Amino acid sequence: MATASEAPATMAEGPTTHTPNQDQPSVYQLMSRVMRDVRNVGKNGRNNSQNYSFRGVDDAIGALAQPLRDHGVFMTPEVLDIQTEVRGKMNAVRMRVAFHFYGPAGDRVTATTMGEASDVADKASNKAMSAALKYALIHTFMIPVDAGSLDDGDRDHPVGQRSPADSYMERLRKPAVWHNVTALQAMHSEARGDGLLDARVEGPDGQTTLGELLVSRGTALKEAAAEQEAQRAKEAPEAARQVAAEHGVPAQRPVMSGPFDELKAAARASWEQSLALIEVRMKAQSTGFDDQLVQGPDGTEITFDQLLSDRIEQLAQQPKADAA
Repeated sequence: MATASEAPATMAEGPTTHTPNQDQPSVYQLMSRVMRDVRNVGKNGRNNSQNYSFRGVDDAIGALAQPLRDHGVFMTPEVLDIQTEVRGKMNAVRMRVAFHFYGPAGDRVTATTMGEASDVADKASNKAMSAALKYALIHTFMIPVDAGSLDDGDRDHPVGQRSPADSYMERLRKPAVWHNVTALQAMHSEARGDGLLDARVEGPDGQTTLGELLVSRGTALKEAAAEQEAQRAKEAPEAARQVAAEHGVPAQRPVMSGPFDELKAAARASWEQSLALIEVRMKAQSTGFDDQLVQGPDGTEITFDQLLSDRIEQLAQQPKADAA
């Protein structure tokens, strides 16, 4: 989404060397009359996606258009310098613009302001020019604004007022949530309860809704997990054969027909990793498969839990044996 940050800094220059028409009032006189007639400008614009109010350039132009016409004053812009840069996916522009105000006598007053804006497409320059114009008009003609908000930032700007979805985005950026399907599902349910699934947010690929971001991220994690599981299942028979050859554990049939077969396959694949075997044993205990009989390394039947415990103990003794 496009954002704009404007830095007001207005300077006035004197009349040109052109000899003014003495029969006409000076531009100074006419601009003071424009100031007398101009109406106030409030923050009438509204950004619903980020939940803040703003004072748009259209409001400033609307307040001055008729007074300028009534007193014969017109304006021409001049871009004095411009700087561009890329900020992530945003095109950022900063420019210094001179706005020349002419009267019928031929003299002029120049107001110079800064404008800065960013946009994902090709509108950054347009927005920067609008920002510079808005403050040139407000400061040059001292347009009345709502009290205490000339800075445009302390209360109504997104810098000063958070969007309801901001707290969700802060939590979503944490690795414990971003890489956790269960956490994403819980956040989706919470956002639905808060009515924020349609809130506009900035995702990795640009603007989207909070609900769409949570769903797409959860789907990506599930697909990645499925690919990893398929790869492990593909490699499990070879891993089992290697374990059987090296440690005397009989190779089992690679076809898994139920949860216990999956646990046995996980044990074979993790035969050299004590921590992974501990996790398999805990899962077997929690699912009631720990007392299932299996064939041990010596060919006798023992419980699955005993098989895993013996292997975990064996792995724990290996560093001691190596040190001796």
